[in-house]
Amino acid sequence: RENRYNIEAQTKYLDFLRDLLKDQTYVKLAYMTGILPIKKYGTHSALNIFREFSMTEPKRLAEYIGFTEQEVEDLCVRYDMDFSEAKRWYDGYQFRRISHIYNPKSVVDAMLDGEFHSYWSSTETYEALKVYINMNFDGLKDAIIMMLGGACCKVNIGTFTNDMVNFEKKDDVLTLLIHLGYLAYKEETREVFIPNEEVRSEFIRAVKEGRRPELAKAVKISDDLLNATIKMDEDRVAQIIETMHMAETSPKNYNNEQALRYVII
Repeated sequence: RENRYNIEAQTKYLDFLRDLLKDQTYVKLAYMTGILPIKKYGTHSALNIFREFSMTEPKRLAEYIGFTEQEVEDLCVRYDMDFSEAKRWYDGYQFRRISHIYNPKSVVDAMLDGEFHSYWSSTETYEALKVYINMNFDGLKDAIIMMLGGACCKVNIGTFTNDMVNFEKKDDVLTLLIHLGYLAYKEETREVFIPNEEVRSEFIRAVKEGRRPELAKAVKISDDLLNATIKMDEDRVAQIIETMHMAETSPKNYNNEQALRYVII
């Protein structure tokens, strides 16, 4: 990750690992950790001596990625914190073997500080989030808008090359954000979504500070719609929905039920 643009250094490192570990009689067990799976790089992806456990394929290690629901319940009792708020802020990651996994760092910080909010703002991955959602890939804007509204989006994780540089389509960006923890992945349906309020708040902040004015505009309109709904201002709600319906829907699909559903989401 630190030498993300240095292809020569990456190649030498992968060659070093392969020569050091593969088919060597002095190696009984090698254990490596990192955010991303092993880099795919031509013949250098032949480091098939490893069994990989990742955010897209955690297998039997799923429950150790973060705190389980029971562990968070116990912590909330111990630190006198509201479990429902902990769930809203930090739950949402799910895997085939376990459906509720909580962000461990944020849960610890929330318990120690006695406050629920985002604890990711000071991390380097937040700066990366702003960069990646600014990438101009077809469909990326729509996917982010839908997920900010609570929807899921289909994703193909197979094209991702396991680095933070080589992106060819929106699926590559979405897959990276899964590994960084900014998106959750449903393996059964092959969909991504924003897991909780902590991550959603970071997405909104990144959008507002980023270079995609259309995303920032969509977030503002969403806030206006929410405020009008809370105030029970039915005329303003109808006006906002009609404006978005006209802007986001082609004339031939105007009366299509799915088109209106997309506008609402």
